[in-house]
Order: sequence, then structure tokens, then C-alpha cells
Amino acid sequence: MCLLGTNLLMSTAFHPETDGAMECANKTMNSILQGVIQPDQTNWEEKLPMVEFAINSAQSSMTGFSPFELNYGYIPSLRKILPTIPSEFHPGVRAYAECTHSNLIEAHDSIIAARVDQTYHANSRRRKEHSYQVGDKVWLSTENLTMPKGRVKKLLPKFISPFQITQVDSKTLNYCLELPNEMILRRIHNNFHSSRLRKYVPNDDEKFPLRDAGYFYDYGEPEDTEWFVNEITSHQWKGKAILFLVRWSTGESTWEPYD
Repeated sequence: MCLLGTNLLMSTAFHPETDGAMECANKTMNSILQGVIQPDQTNWEEKLPMVEFAINSAQSSMTGFSPFELNYGYIPSLRKILPTIPSEFHPGVRAYAECTHSNLIEAHDSIIAARVDQTYHANSRRRKEHSYQVGDKVWLSTENLTMPKGRVKKLLPKFISPFQITQVDSKTLNYCLELPNEMILRRIHNNFHSSRLRKYVPNDDEKFPLRDAGYFYDYGEPEDTEWFVNEITSHQWKGKAILFLVRWSTGESTWEPYD
């Protein structure tokens, strides 16, 4: 990377928009192949060279140039080659060139359709990102957090805390939060994108007295927590494994393996 002058930029977890250019390139490639291959999908390998040629010769909406122009200074074209092939000589060569030119036109149409479709669906779900400052409190989404085992995902709260912002990266809209020890022990990193945050609004004590937002969720017991066993009340075999019905000092009874 040093020899090539490449700068390594770390992406935010669960935020594919960080590497949006590569994600869009992959979607464009898939969309084009969907439009040019046969229904039985047996000729996709034959279409790859022309699809690659079409993508490299397509003008970028951001730079205004095609990859061919930036790398070589010009755009290769088959239109100048076709008239120079005599019709009476080499019919296979001319048929190949005409088929290649037809594939290029079809691939270019698929590129335009893919861009329009991706732009429409991306903008339909996009909302304006809210900017926060150091010291602000925000709600944190639980969508991709490592939460206690044995919990039903659908019944978990959508957002938890609030947490205070300790560091702001305005260029990437990433924020560092002051997480409690329970989340740090679960190896949850404190850096989150703004799409995982929501603005915190203080509770109205007159309308909702004694409502504590932190009360509605607990992080469970640590994995190394130990409990005293009162007695073993029963046992059962499952194949070659044996389970014991253990009555704990808390009053609960659970089936536990021998180990």
C-alpha cells in the first residue's frame, strides 16, 4: 500500500455505505448480467468481456469521465472498426464484430436502467442525517448489538440508553459514545454511525411521572456469574448425554448438562 500510495480507510461496522463505490459497482455488474444473459444463465461467462468493456467506457456521473478516458486518454469504439471490414472477406470476423457491438448496446442500456433503479430505491429510504455535538445524548439502535442470549429479538427494544457523545467525526458522521461497563464487557465498540443513533428527548415528568428509560432493558448476568446449587431433583437421558434438573439458590429450576 505504501508503494502504490494507497490509504487504508477503516469502514464502520454494519454500514455498507462507507464503501459505497464498490457496493454500487457490484450491484451494477449484477444488474447488467441480469439483462444480457439467457434465461438458463449458461452464457454469463461469454458476456463478461463485453460487460466489462461497457462499464469501463460508461461515463461516470461524479467525474464526468469514463475509466477508459482516465486510464488511456480515449474511449475505444467498435463503430470505427465495423465499416473497415469488407463484407466479402472474413464473414465470421464481421459477424463476431456485429454481435460484439450489439452486446455493447444492450449492456449500455442495462447500465442506464440499473443506475435509475438504484438511485430511486436508495433515495426512497434515505433520510437527512442529523448532526450531533460532543455532550449530546442519543438513543442507540439494538439492531446489530451483541445482546444477552435467550432473548427474543422481536421483543427487544429498538433503542436503548441514552448515551452521551464523547467524540465527533463530522466527515464520516461517526460518533463515539460513553458506554456502560456491561456493554464494554460484551466487546461492543463505542464507535457508531449516525444512522444507528436517534436524538434524545428528555422525559416530560408531568405527563409521564417516574418513567425511567433505562429501566426497560437489562444486559443480563455476566457469563462468569456463579450460582449456588440447592439440590438436583431429577435427571434424564438424551441419547448418550445426561441432563440434570437443578434447583438454584434463586428458586429457579433448569435442566443442565453434566459438564
